[in-house]
Formats: sequence, C-alpha cells, structure tokens
Amino acid sequence: MSHIDDRVIELARTALSLEFGGEHFYRHAAEMTQNPSGKAMFLRLAEEENTRRDDTHTLFGAIIGADAWQQLVAEEAKYAHPSKVVAELEAAVAHRGHALVADDTQALRHAMDLERRAIHLFEELATHTHDPVIVGLIGKMADEERLQYDLLQAQLDSVLNVGLWLDQPEFRMDGKF
Repeated sequence: MSHIDDRVIELARTALSLEFGGEHFYRHAAEMTQNPSGKAMFLRLAEEENTRRDDTHTLFGAIIGADAWQQLVAEEAKYAHPSKVVAELEAAVAHRGHALVADDTQALRHAMDLERRAIHLFEELATHTHDPVIVGLIGKMADEERLQYDLLQAQLDSVLNVGLWLDQPEFRMDGKF
C-alpha cells in the first residue's frame, strides 16, 4: 500500500462523488435532452457507469486500505443524493437561462467536463502509488474515461455540424485571398 496523505483522501472523496453522481448525472442529462438519440446515448453512458464500480473499489481499497475505503464510502453515501454533479448541471442550465431543459450542446459539454475531471483525477492518482498492478488499473480506468470523452466530443461535433479538418486555409486574417 502507498503512503496515504490528505490529497489521496481528497482524490478518493472526489472519485466517490463522481461514482455516486455519474450514473445519476447521465440519467438526468437524458431527461433534459430533447433529442431521442441523445437520450439513448446518455442512458447508455449511465449504464456504463455501473460497470466501473468494482474497479473503483479495487483501486482505492488497494491505495488507502479496504477499511478506510469502506469508511469513506459510508460517509460519502450520506451526501450522494442529490448528486453534486447533477446540482452543478442544473446550476449551469439555470445560469444560461434554460428553466427546465438543457440544449443538447450544453448537456454534452457538461458531460465532457465530468469525464475530464475523472481523467485528471486518475492521472493525479497515478502519482501517488508505485504498485504496478494498481498503476495499470489506474491507466485502464483513465483510458475508459478518455474513450467516453472522445465519444462525447464526437457527438458534440456532430450536433454542432463541425469536426472536419481543413487541409488548407479558407481565408487569411489580413483580408487578402
């Protein structure tokens, strides 16, 4: 087991917040999104969140110890609902002036932010352990988050009708062309 400092405990709490909130967030995003394909995608992402729980428990059980991890799980479970990440989405929706419904791009961007936070969490966590098995698990989990981020980015590009790279400049900033 690695040295446990306050930052590792903070990362564990953040991971729990993301774990408890991820599925709820994606289900909520599905409810808020108007497009049927978008709803289906968010519901699929919600289901995928469940498949990562075992890895999260294995990872943090090894890093901070099974007993300390179970204690953190119990503490954080008390505050899991309403989900912090869903509350953040609703605050962002309200801030942008949408009372009940997020537009598709807003839901996608918020989901991408959630995945980006998870990626950064795993990248930082990898610096706190030297166990090759645990580092491998962290890498696997970070790669899964990157894959979801890339999926969301592709969806956003599609919704915005962009994503094509230009192989030559279409214009010049000096107005000559």
